[in-house]
Amino acid sequence: MTIDRFLENGGFMARIADEVIERIKTEVSLVRLAESQGYAPQKQGKDFVLCCPFHADKTPSCVITPKSNLFNCFGCGVGGSVIDWVMKTQAVSFRHAVELLKNDIAAVTSPLAAKKATVPKLAAPVSVSADDQTLLREVVNYYHETLLQAPEALAYLDSRGLNDPELINHFKLGYANRTLGLRLPQKNRKAGAEVRSRLQALGVYRESGHEHLNGSLVVPLLSQAGDVVQLYGRKILDNLREGTAYHLYLAGDHAGVFNCAGLVGCDEIILCEALLDALTFWRWGFKNVTSSYGVNGFTDEILQAFIALKVKRVL
Repeated sequence: MTIDRFLENGGFMARIADEVIERIKTEVSLVRLAESQGYAPQKQGKDFVLCCPFHADKTPSCVITPKSNLFNCFGCGVGGSVIDWVMKTQAVSFRHAVELLKNDIAAVTSPLAAKKATVPKLAAPVSVSADDQTLLREVVNYYHETLLQAPEALAYLDSRGLNDPELINHFKLGYANRTLGLRLPQKNRKAGAEVRSRLQALGVYRESGHEHLNGSLVVPLLSQAGDVVQLYGRKILDNLREGTAYHLYLAGDHAGVFNCAGLVGCDEIILCEALLDALTFWRWGFKNVTSSYGVNGFTDEILQAFIALKVKRVL
């Protein structure tokens, strides 16, 4: 089944009426919406400007035009309607964004809608009080859901021949696109500061406050016991500035044995240099495959797993 077909599985729901979509686009004030999310649009002539939420923007390059109720960033080129804004800032699908806006009765049904627009706060994807392992699993789940709603990440998988729903779901492949922080409690709140501190300690966030794997396809790595012990990220764009690392891991040693469960009972296994190579073998039916972490990344943990599994031959 192709990715296009995979995405069409959600297409059996009732179609949203065009008039509802158009009403949302015209009646829900994008300026008020941005303000309700904690951004600070500043008046500039007939427009409003703010630092773009969608790229590292030091000077305001995102412009909101109240007359058309559209936004456009002159830095990264992202733009669109209030629905597009919610899709990008909340990391949700078109339908989800419409439902969020439609459910705000004041924003969609009131004649004064353009004067007061809010979006219901989506539930945080991680638990502040969770232990480290639960927190990592919740991050993995969030990145997985993000990938399923991100056309650019799905297109990257397609370009690598990994456009297989079974593969995506089996390995909980994910995508980090800076939206995790938008779903967390504000950092000036106690809960927000605590969870960000925890995520920084785990390596998901850097000291700068940025998502470490931003812009990357994310592959979770598990221990033999099934715990998440590492996350691998591969940047999906190839036009990044010179010096940018295309391959990332959380801080610490390489850990985990990729597809360890798939090696159980196999006398012969395939060992790849890289994780995406191993995913490619698996996608085309060679389930007895695992991976090193680069040319010099064959770890003692992988060796001990081979010994424990009584592997007789490594290709």
